[in-house]
Amino acid sequence: MKLTSKSSIYLQIAALLLALSFGLKAYAAPPREEIVHAYRLVKGADHDYDGHRVAALKELQIAGEKLGLTLEGEGVKEEAQWKSDRRMREARRILKEARDKLEARDRDRAAEHVDIALKELDRALNIK
Repeated sequence: MKLTSKSSIYLQIAALLLALSFGLKAYAAPPREEIVHAYRLVKGADHDYDGHRVAALKELQIAGEKLGLTLEGEGVKEEAQWKSDRRMREARRILKEARDKLEARDRDRAAEHVDIALKELDRALNIK
């Protein structure tokens, strides 16, 4: 069977897509890494949120200590309110996912503080 140049191109594209599909994997960060990332996002937010941002950071620090995590991040930068809000929303989303994925022993140690941090983030985002 003789291949035409058109069918040859389709075969090459199909082979390339097949090869690429083996190299692609969905990456989901472990919950501990997600907690660290959420901390950095909250730490980098620019606005006070009537103290709820700081309260969330304190709870995340306690959770981090109980899990043996090093929580560091850049301090407050000057940015627009909407950008800080976006950081805080993203941190809340990541933290909620991390909370749900924690292993039983980690959940026993840190879930209470992660839950309080989530509540503080909710309160912060409701401030106008």
